Amino acid sequence: MPQRKIEFRPATKQEEEAVLAGLNKHTSEAGGVVHDKDKESFSVLVYEAKELIAAVIGKVFWSWLYIDLVWVSENHRKTGLGTKVMTIAEEKAKEMGLTGIYLWTETWQAPDFYPKFGYETFVIFDDFPPGHKRYGYRKYL
Repeated sequence: MPQRKIEFRPATKQEEEAVLAGLNKHTSEAGGVVHDKDKESFSVLVYEAKELIAAVIGKVFWSWLYIDLVWVSENHRKTGLGTKVMTIAEEKAKEMGLTGIYLWTETWQAPDFYPKFGYETFVIFDDFPPGHKRYGYRKYL
């Protein structure tokens, strides 16, 4: 029997690809939906002159929009611009026929912002990071 070796270190790109291939093979054989590693990029970008002042950046996969980043520059906060970019993102997601949108935020970011748009909390992690909470929000379209 070959000797096993367990290592604790960052995986190489080739190791990640081997693991993904193994997971995709198992998923396919089990009748699941194989996750395409090349997700479709999704961005709403707002410029004033040549300066980026707000954005929603995410990825589309499995008929859902995952919003990874929501940002409004400090000088433009509390002006409705955050509402505008979120509204545009939702409109575009609906036009694309997506099932829903999900995202994460932390206590120091905007946990009270997303429920205003009909997002529901699907999970809250306490002490993530320590002394804070991480919120998972979702909205079915």
